[in-house]
Amino acid sequence: MSRASDKATAIAKAARDAAIARGVEEIGAVLPDVTVTAIEDGIELKGREIARRLVTDPVLRWIGRLFR
Repeated sequence: MSRASDKATAIAKAARDAAIARGVEEIGAVLPDVTVTAIEDGIELKGREIARRLVTDPVLRWIGRLFR
């Protein structure tokens, strides 16, 4: 059973990594002024006044819908 569990874990990790990579590409294309980086558990956004923009910029609010 351990072999099946290990394979399932590897498949899940590959799917997560692919989704993160796809998200980095898509978000980077939509937000060229924001630094988009893949991190182990997700995607990191860095940019000027990013916290304020998360509230006021509809493009940044839209990002969450990519992963639903």
